[in-house]
Amino acid sequence: MEYPKGLDPYNSRQHLLHHAYSPLISIQSSISADTLAQAIASTQDISILQLFKPYGNNSKYSISNQVFKITNTQLITKNYPSFPIRFEPPLPELISIKSGTTRESSSTNASTQSVSEGSGGIVSLNQLFSIGTLELLLKHKANEASDKGTGTGTSDLYLGFFDKVITSNHIVPFETFNHPITQIFVVDYAQDSLEYLREQIVHFRNFNFPKFFQINDLLMHSFVFYDPNTVSQQEIIAFEQELYTMLNMNATLFPIQAFTQEVETISISLEENSTIEEDLQRISLKSQSTNIKIPLSVDQILRTKLNEFIKKYLIPHMEQKIRYWDDQILQPKKSIANKFFSASRRLFNNEINSNIGFNSHENYYHKSSPEQAIRKLADWSLILKDFKYAYSTYDLIKKDFTNDKAWVYVASSQEMCIVSLLLAQTQQSNSNLRPDKNTLRKVRHDIVEPYMDNLSYTFKSRLNLKSYSSRAHLVVIELLLCMCNAFNISWWWTDLIEKYILKCIAEFDIQLPIGKPAVTRAILYERLGFTVGSSIYLNLENTFLLDKFFDRVKTITDKEDDDDQEAGTFINEHKIKAPINATIVGLSRFRKSAMWYLLSIKEWSLLQNKHQIETLLTNVELVYDPKQKDEWYTRKDLLLGYILNQVGKHPDA
Repeated sequence: MEYPKGLDPYNSRQHLLHHAYSPLISIQSSISADTLAQAIASTQDISILQLFKPYGNNSKYSISNQVFKITNTQLITKNYPSFPIRFEPPLPELISIKSGTTRESSSTNASTQSVSEGSGGIVSLNQLFSIGTLELLLKHKANEASDKGTGTGTSDLYLGFFDKVITSNHIVPFETFNHPITQIFVVDYAQDSLEYLREQIVHFRNFNFPKFFQINDLLMHSFVFYDPNTVSQQEIIAFEQELYTMLNMNATLFPIQAFTQEVETISISLEENSTIEEDLQRISLKSQSTNIKIPLSVDQILRTKLNEFIKKYLIPHMEQKIRYWDDQILQPKKSIANKFFSASRRLFNNEINSNIGFNSHENYYHKSSPEQAIRKLADWSLILKDFKYAYSTYDLIKKDFTNDKAWVYVASSQEMCIVSLLLAQTQQSNSNLRPDKNTLRKVRHDIVEPYMDNLSYTFKSRLNLKSYSSRAHLVVIELLLCMCNAFNISWWWTDLIEKYILKCIAEFDIQLPIGKPAVTRAILYERLGFTVGSSIYLNLENTFLLDKFFDRVKTITDKEDDDDQEAGTFINEHKIKAPINATIVGLSRFRKSAMWYLLSIKEWSLLQNKHQIETLLTNVELVYDPKQKDEWYTRKDLLLGYILNQVGKHPDA
């Protein structure tokens, strides 16, 4: 028996690595390349970026025998079945969009912090998401699932909620996950010349980037589309060599026919890795579909060539940069001589170069500063799944941020210390190595709790960036749930997870309309019920008692459903029966879990979503059997009785 039914936290962990901690690739396409994409998809409402975006999820759009080899700084090579990437617009476009949004909202929010855009203007640090728009999107998705009769409560809606919270393309100085690693120029061989490509590169490099962004770390690359029926192999190879000779740029070649009569197609979702704003815009344009159909041959080419690009260019570029930063910046920083000179500079050098140190007026480190480079080193190491090395790097650079009073950098580094530590602990290869109590005590009392308190204070009180605090809490909640499942230690973390979920609910309630039901609140109540219901205080040797309990519940349920009884059998209805949970009483939290599920059902009832109510009732039936007529909890003036009567399942109906 599966109880409670909900989203597997390892699924959340996988989505976290895809939507938040994966390489960001910015794409700039020519008009002819976009026209080619429209011809491939047989629609005018699509661009090259939209065509490529779903294929960044190569765990979903994979090829046969797909393996990615990654070598860490210790020269240890590991194989991974997937290595997701994120496709986004070019960096100048992202900055322009954020700048316009900031100017529009600056008149209504005067308390946000500022960073330099690099072009002379001052750009505010915006919230990651608006709780109001998130609630609007979730309400639409819940109603859509209810109308179609699909969805499984927590498994679908909570995962969608979690994805939207962690998915962002905001460019900020204190974390580099959204700083593009590669800039790709997409051209059509038949229409675009090398001179056109050179002009695009020059125009891109001449853009006045923010002072915290290092363009020299960017991998310049080109995707070249050509028709194999009209262009020979020798011609396209010569073009590739000329491209490298003249512009010092490698290319990946895509042999695609635009006007193919192929009947067999595949449906591709346009909602992959989309932000809240993009989804709401798509909903407002009701005529726009959320899926496109492309020929199966084009689908296979896109998968194969993107796999080739990642293996041949992207991963080697990141590995090379990480080794360089480790040798030239990080290792000298760890030396005793550097510690001595750093102390001397702090004591005797009162003048700090603004191009090297921390700019306290605009809250950023310059791109040439070692602190900014080391922060990027830690982020890239985490992207390449070297979690232990990333944790040690975050922990090291956090001390420098504290000395410079760069509080936003300190808070972000504390968040990533927790995340990298928990990611390392929850790797599948470590699932058999259960940490001892001393390790658990150190992780909780020395790292997780104090760091979460500090970063929450910094983001909420110092910077008024409450959405960053909410995101950190939700990410840590899912990783702690992973740790509970991996090592069967829910007894150690459940109370802390419950505390953090209640904090998120309180934070969201401040932003939501007073006295009105909310999908966000209902979803978080569901997750709270799942967390408490998964909390079992049994050691590994006694987990069989839980299985026996579920088997007994199933047996009793089957007997109640069986109307055939032996004739003449005497049943003493007044006999006092032992509780079915007698063997695990006090070792589970099923009643408390049912309470949170009932509160979630109450929210869905006020939202008049019958489908979600019926889905969640299965998680309550283990404790409160709705078929019992004479029980106190089925009274119609109580919550469960009222809900059962509302959905037509009351025993007296």
